[in-house]
Amino acid sequence: MRATFGIVLAAGVAGAFGLSLVLHRGEPTDGAGEESVAGGRASPLVPEVSADPPRDAAPHPSIVARVEDLLAKNDLAGAARVLLSSDAAELKESAVRERAFRTADALVSAAAASTDKPATDARLDARRLYAALYGCTGASAEEAERAFLASTRLHQALVFGNGAPDSLVLRHKVQPGESVWALAKGQWKQRGVSVPAGFVLHVNGIADARRLRAGQTLRVPLEPIQVLVRKSRFELAVLLGGSPIERFTVAIGADASTPEGTFMVRDRIRNPDWYFRGKRIPFGDPQNIIGTRWIGLSGSAAADGIGIHGTTDDASIGKAASMGCVRMHNADVEKLFDWLDAGVAVEIRD
Repeated sequence: MRATFGIVLAAGVAGAFGLSLVLHRGEPTDGAGEESVAGGRASPLVPEVSADPPRDAAPHPSIVARVEDLLAKNDLAGAARVLLSSDAAELKESAVRERAFRTADALVSAAAASTDKPATDARLDARRLYAALYGCTGASAEEAERAFLASTRLHQALVFGNGAPDSLVLRHKVQPGESVWALAKGQWKQRGVSVPAGFVLHVNGIADARRLRAGQTLRVPLEPIQVLVRKSRFELAVLLGGSPIERFTVAIGADASTPEGTFMVRDRIRNPDWYFRGKRIPFGDPQNIIGTRWIGLSGSAAADGIGIHGTTDDASIGKAASMGCVRMHNADVEKLFDWLDAGVAVEIRD
């Protein structure tokens, strides 16, 4: 199946992950994972959008030549269009990725001294390219690191700064008596906003919702939140519109027990009890290994009993040590907990 590089920034969760999600909620029950969650009807999964190219495939000379020609003419926007409209499998080729990095870096440099619309458009094109490079299954760890760092630098202007473009954020002037929680469920949701209130607070540098002031203008992201777990890198990344915002080191299941696929957040529990082999182990019990937060997953039978949670064993982070769940440091999972909501897409890949 063919897809474009721009898939990582397609509107909505379905575009970013190739998944049509159906929201389900449930209560914890006994199960096989580290924590148990009641099953529900699985969301339909769409097959992976691109297959690995043949091992003997040569780089696509037409794309490389076209991009080289456009870069020589200093037509950065044209080079970005060619790259973003190309087949997703082509980005797995090192020659194409090298041109994508060169184009994105040049776009950022060209926009560095300006805040006008052309400069913003250049930053947005660069963000799309870095997001595609970060999400590319063929990218090396070094390339993923480079794309992540470039993306986070761009987000300082495009999301976290006062100059954030209207295409990415909604601006809301706080009225007396308003709360972000009510706004997220009401007014903002009606305007198409899906990010949780906790992430809005993070974007605006507000550590405590009680410090919200009347007359304060909030930047409210318009793009969806997603989560990407890469088992081989022991990494969990939070994506905004497909572009990486933050990442955390995690532990995964021993003996390849963490399932791969696209799931969704089913439920979120503070100070969770642990349901294991028919036994309830309450929060605070020394035998309860779940830590301070539980984020349960659903979407297929493989997700039954699987979740993202804290741990009482910090030494296990960065290792294949769990019974299938994704473990995080408690401080990290507490931050993630506030950024997510039921229905958020979670992709787990090798």
